[in-house]
Amino acid sequence: MKYQTKIIALLLLFLNIVATTKAQVEQTSSVDLTTQVPIDPNVRMGKLDNGITYYLRANKMPEGRVHFRLVVNAGSVLEEEDQRGLAHFVEHMAFNGTEYYEHNELINKLQEKGVRFGGHVNARTSFDETVYYVNMPNDAEMLDMGMKILDGWASKLLMDPDEIEAERGVILEEWRGRLGAQYRMLQQYYPIVLKDCRYANRIPIGTEEVIKNFKRPTIMRFYEHWYRPDLQAVI
Repeated sequence: MKYQTKIIALLLLFLNIVATTKAQVEQTSSVDLTTQVPIDPNVRMGKLDNGITYYLRANKMPEGRVHFRLVVNAGSVLEEEDQRGLAHFVEHMAFNGTEYYEHNELINKLQEKGVRFGGHVNARTSFDETVYYVNMPNDAEMLDMGMKILDGWASKLLMDPDEIEAERGVILEEWRGRLGAQYRMLQQYYPIVLKDCRYANRIPIGTEEVIKNFKRPTIMRFYEHWYRPDLQAVI
C-alpha cells in the first residue's frame, strides 16, 4: 500500500510539473521577444559624436566614491586563429602602460590614493565582452585621473614589447592553473554542445601556442580593430 501511495504521489508530482511547464511555455509564447529591455529611468544615457555610448547614474551609497566602467563589446569569440587568447592578453596589458601612465605607474599611483588592485581596480574578459573598472574617491583630482584611465584603456595602450614578454609568463601561469578536470571537460564537451559554432574553440584563456609565440603586430591588430568608440561604453 505504501508503495502504491508513493507511485501515485510521484505521478501527481509529474503531472503538476507538466502542467506548470505548459503554462510557462504558453505565457512565454505570448511575450514579444523583440521588445527592448527598458532603461532604468534613473540612468542618463547618450552617445558622443565619436560613437561612444555613456551611462550615468547617481548613487548615494557608497558615499564619496565614483565607480568607472569601460565596457568593450569585444571578447574572445572575435579572435582570429592566430589571436586565440589575445582578447584576454589585451586586458592584462591595460595595466602595463598607457600614454598617460607607463609601465606599472597606473597601479602605483592608484595605490598611493588607497585604491587597491584587485579590489578597486580590475577587469575581466569573456566570450562577448571585456569590462574594466576602477572605484575611487570622487574628488576633482581623482575624477580627472579616472577619465584618463578610461581613455588610456580605450585607445592608448602602449603594448610595450618588454611588457608583453613579461606578461607572457603571468598568463601562461594562469593558463596552467586552469588545466584541472573542469577545463579538460570543457574542452571535450564544448565542441559537442556548441558544434559548428565559433564559441566552441574560443575559450577566453586561449592556447599555449599563441600565448608563447604571438608577435606584437598580432595583438595590436586585435586591439586596433575592436577597441573603437562604436563598440565601447563608459559607465
